[in-house]
Amino acid sequence: MIIVTGQARFAPGEIERLKPAFKMNIHSTRAEAGCARYSYAVDIADPDLLHIAEEWSDEEAIAAHMAAPHMADLMAALGDARLETISVNAYEAHFLKTLLGAAG
Repeated sequence: MIIVTGQARFAPGEIERLKPAFKMNIHSTRAEAGCARYSYAVDIADPDLLHIAEEWSDEEAIAAHMAAPHMADLMAALGDARLETISVNAYEAHFLKTLLGAAG
């Protein structure tokens, strides 16, 4: 399993402006083979900070995702955005234990 986490800081108002592009990308990505989880979340304490969380079956699934047409659309939208910083990293992982709630 590959876990991808990241953060992107945008200029004020940019996350709101980009929500349609984010929503389309999330919908398309969740239908991809190898995608177990894929989400963006606006930080409650900082409305200009976007958190990225993904779970993939393997590196091949991530490579296919990065080459997908909807990712090209998202990159085009981000190319016009006032994006201040971004950092997205991938980690190999395995299930350790349930910390709260039901397993899985």
